[in-house]
Amino acid sequence: MMKNTELKKTLDIVAKISIETGAKLMKYQKKLNRLNITSKEAQGVFSEADVEAEKHIIKSLKRDFPTIPILGEESAFQDYQGKKEAYQKYAQMDYAWVVDPLDGTNNFLNGMDYFAVCISLVKKGQPILGVVHRPTSAHTFMAYQNGGSFFKVGAKRAKKIFNNRLSKKLNESMLVTGFITEKGKPNQKEFDLFWHMMGTCRGIRRMGSAALDLCYVAEGTFDGFWERGLAPWDMAAAAIICQEAGVKVTDYNAKKFSPFGETILAARSPVHAQMKKLINS
Repeated sequence: MMKNTELKKTLDIVAKISIETGAKLMKYQKKLNRLNITSKEAQGVFSEADVEAEKHIIKSLKRDFPTIPILGEESAFQDYQGKKEAYQKYAQMDYAWVVDPLDGTNNFLNGMDYFAVCISLVKKGQPILGVVHRPTSAHTFMAYQNGGSFFKVGAKRAKKIFNNRLSKKLNESMLVTGFITEKGKPNQKEFDLFWHMMGTCRGIRRMGSAALDLCYVAEGTFDGFWERGLAPWDMAAAAIICQEAGVKVTDYNAKKFSPFGETILAARSPVHAQMKKLINS
């Protein structure tokens, strides 16, 4: 069992790996017209940038933590063809890394700056450590269990994210979400929910990176996030960053969150309860 001092040391190592990976992605984005791009059935697209970034993360994690298994987005597709039930075994492991080398691939491939590197350590399926790094702005979000959530820009010293903006209500809130249409068949219920949510809050944004969306809920830019159909690597790192920043993270029914589950709802009080009520009405 990892102690808090070990988790903190591990967090520093993982942050360094994430920033290194981000630098590699930035080099690839400068030559988008020369990238090999492939479509994954019901999973969206990926490029050689995704693959090479994941290779770097896996190599680095195996060097520093040789005994901990790794679940990566690109390797999961190769090994399990995107079938969630095939990698559920990682939810039962004592420890496992859950890795997304490039969350927001469509943004990346279109030259947009809203994408991230995500690395999380999960214990029996629950995230206990997470790093989400946005290379274009040098924003790095970090958290470890019972140690707090932190945010830093570039080489500046990390600052703790405090539990703020508690007085907001849903009609005063800016929300953020995504849709699963690019990963499979459109879900009409999700579009209907979007419509109802839009008429109840101040505004909704659809940015294209669930991990960054959640991190900016933790930081306070957005007030709530919900989505169905995400993969573990989309949620794990950002979920603990939210939790350690005082954001309530559950499934749609307000039950215990799992990155291996089907839905996620993240917001501070009282917005979380109001969103949950709307989702289930």
